[in-house]
Amino acid sequence: MKISLNWLKDYVAVGIPGKTLAHKFSMAGMEVERIYSVDGDMIFEIEVTPNRADCLSVLGIAREAAAILGKKKEFPPLSKIKWPSKKFPVTILDKEGCQQYIACVIEGVDMDKTPLWMTKRLKSIGVRSINNVVDIANFCLMETGQPLHAFDYDKLSGQKIIVRRAHAGETIVTIDNVERTLDPSILVIADARQAVAIAGIMGGKGTEVTAQTKNILLESAYFNPILIRRASRKLGLSSDSSYRFERGVDPGSVKTTAERAVMLILKNAGGLLVQAADVRVGKKHMEKPVISVSCEAINSFLGVQLTSAECQRIFTSLDFVVDKGDKGVWHVCPPSFRRDVVGQEDLMEEVARIIGYEEVPSRLPCISATNVAPDPRRQLRNQLKIQCQAQGFDEVVSYSMIHRSDLTKAKLDHLPSLRVVNPLSQDQEMMRPSLFPSLLKIVQMNMNHGEKDLKFFETGKIYMKEGERETLAMIMAGTRTQDWRKPQGGEEVDVYDLKGAFIESVGSIQHPQWVVEPQELPIFEPRQGAVIRDDDKHIGFLGKINQTILQQFGIKQPHVFYAELDLEAVYSTVQSPPPFASLSEYPAIVRDVSLAVPKSIFYQDVLNVIHRQHIPILSKVRFVEQYLGEKIAPDRRGIVISFIYQSSERTLTEQEVNTAHEGLVQTLARDCSAMIR
Repeated sequence: MKISLNWLKDYVAVGIPGKTLAHKFSMAGMEVERIYSVDGDMIFEIEVTPNRADCLSVLGIAREAAAILGKKKEFPPLSKIKWPSKKFPVTILDKEGCQQYIACVIEGVDMDKTPLWMTKRLKSIGVRSINNVVDIANFCLMETGQPLHAFDYDKLSGQKIIVRRAHAGETIVTIDNVERTLDPSILVIADARQAVAIAGIMGGKGTEVTAQTKNILLESAYFNPILIRRASRKLGLSSDSSYRFERGVDPGSVKTTAERAVMLILKNAGGLLVQAADVRVGKKHMEKPVISVSCEAINSFLGVQLTSAECQRIFTSLDFVVDKGDKGVWHVCPPSFRRDVVGQEDLMEEVARIIGYEEVPSRLPCISATNVAPDPRRQLRNQLKIQCQAQGFDEVVSYSMIHRSDLTKAKLDHLPSLRVVNPLSQDQEMMRPSLFPSLLKIVQMNMNHGEKDLKFFETGKIYMKEGERETLAMIMAGTRTQDWRKPQGGEEVDVYDLKGAFIESVGSIQHPQWVVEPQELPIFEPRQGAVIRDDDKHIGFLGKINQTILQQFGIKQPHVFYAELDLEAVYSTVQSPPPFASLSEYPAIVRDVSLAVPKSIFYQDVLNVIHRQHIPILSKVRFVEQYLGEKIAPDRRGIVISFIYQSSERTLTEQEVNTAHEGLVQTLARDCSAMIR
């Protein structure tokens, strides 16, 4: 926003050097970015924030200057205009787009030269002179911030105005000689035949005021800021008028600016006001908030010591209406051009601005110590992450929003999902109901960059109609860690590597007593998937990813393994903090047993039998190895299990260990159809 110092002085006796005034403006929140001179006049380029549309005018800046300097402002007086009885026909078809439209018909204007004082004011801020009528409209725009537009009255078909939306495919040649195609999202000003202006943005060439114009129609209106902004962006067209309409003009200045312009036209271009219209639709008056505040509250908030008189002077100088209430409380009503002031803090900010931000003392806030109880879930989550990293897995963080096609490619499109109403892009159109697609895309990206041996995990939320649930996911591919004993390279990982890392990681926060049982799942290869159950509750799954899914995601490596666990189910069963268990001071006794079990019996079945015996001195069961070969029947598999017996209270005797161990082995032989090898 360009402001002429000489123009500013027409309304406020500044009384200080221009550079000093510029500093005060900056300290009041209106940064002066540049100062330069035009014909001996000092020009300020001020950065006006979007919420301060009232400062997009000379009068608005003058109001600020008067408040900052403690001076009186003298705005130009308005002569009483006798409005004609003959009504000009104005029809507002779009009541959302236009709430007020004033039209004034002036006949017999003389398109003469613009007064020298006015051309100097316009030239100083970079507005070129066109003719006296257009210059007066531009002068009033810059002076008050209310856009105006003048039509050649004789070029209006039917001598009427209709405010409506554009028809699909409707065109207009604007005053910059460009033909523009419109659509129904754009508000236009039309006569009886066609659009003659793009509302709030630019007029049409066909009704432009020229040197031959004798009769004019002057427009002053209030247009919906959102509609003007959208139309300006869609057309790629901006103007001084649209810049102000987009930010919201003052509804209270629509009529006063029209009166100011009519007065200047009659004085400088002659003519007679013969018709007029002031059409209003919707709300006649915008509601103004009444805000209560006290001087004590202002001083406490800002850390200053102002008197009641000083605070009241600031409010009244900004044209706020102040009514004094009881106990030193004021009831303040902001003017119609200050719609950014809605609460007590806004009033306090106004005081800080006007006295100058440099006058507000700077000090560190007083922060009192507060005891924040630890979040058990966060502690468990952090512990789980540490254990996943200890297993060699790297943590990843993926987006919570995905494309619907990702679910289809992952064979999870049967899951209920939540669609985002206004997604930023198609890739973020819905909330993920599983971490599976996200981790597959991360694997695909890493493999495309040459990384083949991958171990990733993520603890993130998935989203369902019932709510969000925290989930752990682990994915693995490639070879096992390089081993110096195997110089040819490591073997490829399998599902047991993932299962072991998975159980070890989760076992850090809960000693799992889950059942891992084979089950056919669409995301896994046939006979290579399993579900994880806690009692009868399904809490997770793991397995080898289906080849079709890998191909859909562009993953060429055939062996990729995935596991997912519902952490909400884990958190609900974990004691927090976990009870402390001291290390046993007494020696452990280890007994190994080699069993030949039917291939239909899984290791989990063996563990279930062992756990059901509830042997107090059995502290740990460890799987040692599996054997398949010539020395065992084709329908059986050989497994070696290590049993560790230990007491925390005493040293175990050989006899009680043997008794417990023999009973356990006999139970396995009976319940698992096992043969002792």
